[in-house]
Amino acid sequence: MQTQWHAMRGFSRDPSVVKTKLTPGTVRRIAGYARPYRLDLAIFLIAAALDAVVTVVYPLLLAVVIDQGILHKRTDIVLWAAGAVAGLAIFDAFLGVVQRYFTSRVGEGLIYDLRTQVFGHVQLQPIAFFTRAQTGSLVSRLNSDVIGAQQALTSTLSSVVSSVLQLVLVMAAMFVLSW
Repeated sequence: MQTQWHAMRGFSRDPSVVKTKLTPGTVRRIAGYARPYRLDLAIFLIAAALDAVVTVVYPLLLAVVIDQGILHKRTDIVLWAAGAVAGLAIFDAFLGVVQRYFTSRVGEGLIYDLRTQVFGHVQLQPIAFFTRAQTGSLVSRLNSDVIGAQQALTSTLSSVVSSVLQLVLVMAAMFVLSW
């Protein structure tokens, strides 16, 4: 997660990136890179959504333990809710493995596709291009751009989906419990 913020912080310092507007068709081109990974992305997003649901259910189960179990001295409810929390913890760990697996599949596949395309493009450049360009700077820029694209599609997408869903579920739970 720290490397993601480090890469994004670098974008905010580069004025050419901050002032650049997306041209029409850019989102469609980006979606084209994600198209071969639609199923993997769908499974990844479903796992992220389920993880958000599990995160919101934990406090609700703990409320049941306190309100119906401990206050009413009902050990059966406390044991049932504790078992449910333990089961959710195992399920949450499984979801974490699923998310990491599909994040890796999509991310590494995207990196491979982008690097292959960039390498093919660079090979088509005339010799004069390489005498004008600083090779180290070019390679560094290409590598950081590819990694940034991969992180935007995997880490950022997961964070946005999970955070938005958690917000909606927490607000819904608050409204239902005590509007």
